[in-house]
Amino acid sequence: MPIEPAVLATYLVACAVMVVVPGPDTAFVLGQTLARGRRAGWAATCGIYAGASVHITLAALGVSTAVAASPVLFEAVRLVGATYLLWLGVLALCAAFRRDRSALTAAPPARRAFVQGMLTNLLNPKVTMFFVAFLPQFVDPARGPVWLQMMLLGPLLPLLSVPFFAAVIVGADRVAARVSAGPGVRWLHGATGAIFVGLAARLALAR
Repeated sequence: MPIEPAVLATYLVACAVMVVVPGPDTAFVLGQTLARGRRAGWAATCGIYAGASVHITLAALGVSTAVAASPVLFEAVRLVGATYLLWLGVLALCAAFRRDRSALTAAPPARRAFVQGMLTNLLNPKVTMFFVAFLPQFVDPARGPVWLQMMLLGPLLPLLSVPFFAAVIVGADRVAARVSAGPGVRWLHGATGAIFVGLAARLALAR
């Protein structure tokens, strides 16, 4: 069941565009790294990959198509995602105004960043629509089982995001190391909160 080189090349270009366009996933990795360091950034990245794996599996099974075809379900996912991003933003803003500085610099368990990263990805309608509306265009039923082709093509998106997220984590970690001393840590949490609140507003108002 080989995939035509031209089709694969086009799909890889589309994945690359999807990766570099800023969205909740990038913002979450950036925010976690700025506020908590490189370890939290990588934990968030792993959570995002786990969420993408769920998206790919649901798309291959046809579940995501049913969600996208139902305006009520899709709107519910979008609004829940916006609410979740707003909650993360409020938490970060509250942390920025917290008097206890030790609480600001304390690193939470990596599993928290992992779970939050996974939820951020699962509740991102843009990712859902990519696997539901875009991925099937590169699937040819004549070449074999549709679900198998989707399971083979789907992981290429998170795979291409590895170097991009690595660059985001390294860059954010360097910035955080320079400004985390003194009151700078509050600015990091404040910036993280502002990013999430902005993304929540954009997602809530998007149509």
